[in-house]
Amino acid sequence: MADNASNPRQALPALGKLPIPELDDTVARFAAAVQPLFSPAEFEACMAKLHAFAASEGPVLQARLRDRASKHENWLEEWWNEYAYFLNRSSVCFNVNYFFGFRSTITPLPQTTLAATLIDSALRFRDVLESGRLEPDNIRGKPMCMHQYQYMFATCRHPGQNRDWTEVYARDESNHIAIAHKGRFFALRLPATRDTPRQLSVALLERQLQAIVDGSEQLERSKSIGVLTAALRDDWYAARECLLEASPDNAANLRLIESAAFLVSLESSTPTTHEEFSQACYCSDGTNRYFDKNFQILVFANGRYGFNGEHSLTDATTDMRLCNTLVSDVEAFAADFPKVLEQGTAESIAATTVQDYSTKEIVFEYNSALDEHIQKAIAFFDNTVHSHELSTLVFDSFGKEQIKNMKVSPDAFVQMAMQLAYYRKHRHVPPTYESASTKSYSRGRTETSRSVSQHSLEWCQMMVDHPETTGLHAKSEVLKQAIVQQSQFTALCAKGAGIDRHLLGLQYALLPHEPVPEIFTNPTFVGSRHWKLSTSQISDPILEAYGWGEVVDDGYGVAYRIENESLHFNVVSQGLGSARLCRYLSDALTDMRFLLTNSHKQPHEIMADVDAVANMLSSIKLLSSSPRLSSSPRRSSSPDAQASPSPGIPVAAPSAYGPDTEGSGGNRFRFRDSFVPNTAVAHTMVEELDMLPSNEVICALETRLSRFVKESLYWALPSTS
Repeated sequence: MADNASNPRQALPALGKLPIPELDDTVARFAAAVQPLFSPAEFEACMAKLHAFAASEGPVLQARLRDRASKHENWLEEWWNEYAYFLNRSSVCFNVNYFFGFRSTITPLPQTTLAATLIDSALRFRDVLESGRLEPDNIRGKPMCMHQYQYMFATCRHPGQNRDWTEVYARDESNHIAIAHKGRFFALRLPATRDTPRQLSVALLERQLQAIVDGSEQLERSKSIGVLTAALRDDWYAARECLLEASPDNAANLRLIESAAFLVSLESSTPTTHEEFSQACYCSDGTNRYFDKNFQILVFANGRYGFNGEHSLTDATTDMRLCNTLVSDVEAFAADFPKVLEQGTAESIAATTVQDYSTKEIVFEYNSALDEHIQKAIAFFDNTVHSHELSTLVFDSFGKEQIKNMKVSPDAFVQMAMQLAYYRKHRHVPPTYESASTKSYSRGRTETSRSVSQHSLEWCQMMVDHPETTGLHAKSEVLKQAIVQQSQFTALCAKGAGIDRHLLGLQYALLPHEPVPEIFTNPTFVGSRHWKLSTSQISDPILEAYGWGEVVDDGYGVAYRIENESLHFNVVSQGLGSARLCRYLSDALTDMRFLLTNSHKQPHEIMADVDAVANMLSSIKLLSSSPRLSSSPRRSSSPDAQASPSPGIPVAAPSAYGPDTEGSGGNRFRFRDSFVPNTAVAHTMVEELDMLPSNEVICALETRLSRFVKESLYWALPSTS
């Protein structure tokens, strides 16, 4: 691996080494995390093998770990990269890379202007990074490791035979940008020195990009090189070898893509909805990408833009530093863009400037064997996209501030919502991975925060299996215990005291000739790391999309964002029902807030509240037949005016228990014009009625109320048995 010219760690405070947990502590924490996942017999058999390991091979391997830690900056780093990434033969497009979609600019920019601004911003960030002027990362004043930044630019992953590897290119070989457009690749050469003002630099870059857009025809998909990078890694290795053998020129041309500082994809698509935007940033059609590149900036034809990151040597939290700079620079440029258009100064200077920018298309030679590899990659890509379901949930009934008012951790609250949603859908709790950062240690990356506990299982069972046996207060107390336990375990992970990286280290400490201890092949032990629910949070106001794919075929990849007034989820799975899980998530979040804010009430008090709403609806239904309503003022429909549950009324969002019943258009009328509420509950409901289409309002409310009573709050009402 070549060394990059950057030195992002210079002048940084010394960071401690990643600690090695005590073996007995790991055994105890493993037992607590795994017991809820399996039957008593499975759990006991596994623990018997683990205790035997801790009394025999374990201490020897633990001593080797300590010896390794004394000789390495980070005892885990090389092993983790090997295990999690380089030996992983799955598609990096679908199962490894992460994506971001950024918020729209108030003033839309033309595609090539936007792309030029992003390139200029990224290059300036690179200059700051490689000159050692980038301020160190910190969290609440605590410094974080900057080691990953040396892999941010001019880096590319390569497929190998059974094992991948990553190459970092020197500055003099990576002074260019790879551009993808209509399935074709281009190399945009940069000046040796860049000291031009931003406005002029953007204008010069835009001229090159516009020439690409104006002069390119769509490449046949059957000739796509980019789609090969989305294939299974062994298939991509074979295809890459074939590509290199097809022509002597192919090696040099491929290296132009791989050695580029980064790649910019000029997309022809125009994603608008949340799901379209996420899907486009996730994989698009596979032809206009090179998924092995360190990062790809995605610029869509309608002015949306995003980011796709290769995960082997950098984490998404590291790339967010760059992404915040990109968005800040784009928004500043967009704010001045009308003035720039009016003055036209930069464009006129650019037109007469002798420039060192140049662009050439990267052309490949093909043979019949390479054509077959491309067809195989296309079939794999299309079949994988068809088998996947990507769904998004924008839950805007409440967010971080309201959760904090409930005196619980927002992140742990959301983790428990995912547990309840999964349990309601599948009737068991899954091995759950939440990424916890260990970047406070030298070369630290992540640890697995396991979200399932005995408390979380008990709470899910109380909510779903036998709700009639406990009241709201008991359910609330167990939920709070599950939340606290999740928060405490995540804090331990951040301190290097987790379970999974330690157990992985003990496995890797075995010598080649030594037999594998029985614990490492025990089905319960192996199954406990089969992450059916793989989750991670990045919450930043610049994001409108964030996600990745599932890590096991029978699991979900759930990325989430916790904003002040809303919660956002991106769920990806293969045929498991991602949209359905989103509806269960919506219901779980609503139920949890209701539970924590009403835990002091008795079931008969909840029923009284429900009856009050029912009586109010009955009055409205009678009024709906009144002649006065037919002459009530009408308002035009707007998609943005669809009703959402009021914070004061525990009416579930579109439910997991039946089809949505909201109206899809039609005129609206104001119920307050014909009905004067006498209670606060009725007043709030009437406010909501103003947002519903009139021709659907009675049916929608009656259906929602019935579902609310019979399904959504079945766990809170008196037993009728």
